[in-house]
Amino acid sequence: MFDPCPLFSDFDGLAIEWKEVNFINPPYSRKLKELFIRKAFEESKKGKLCIMLLPVSTSTKIFHEIIYPNAKIEFIKGRLKFNDLKTAGQHDSMLVIFEGLRR
Repeated sequence: MFDPCPLFSDFDGLAIEWKEVNFINPPYSRKLKELFIRKAFEESKKGKLCIMLLPVSTSTKIFHEIIYPNAKIEFIKGRLKFNDLKTAGQHDSMLVIFEGLRR
């Protein structure tokens, strides 16, 4: 499984070709998150599986135009804890799965 946006990397995950199976936990800034969502959708159209961990945000344009009509969505119960945090993050999370079907 390939991670196109690891925490510390020496490459730009938006500028490279992704592998056949990808797990993406993009930065949560709006601009970068949306760029990675669009990239994952485009990569899925090449037949690649792209699994994204995203904050739940169902009222956004990108959710209704890209995610909802094109992906499988799994909501995660409870809030995730990252990097040994004692308290949960401030967002609910969901898995967004672009299944890699060629169009």
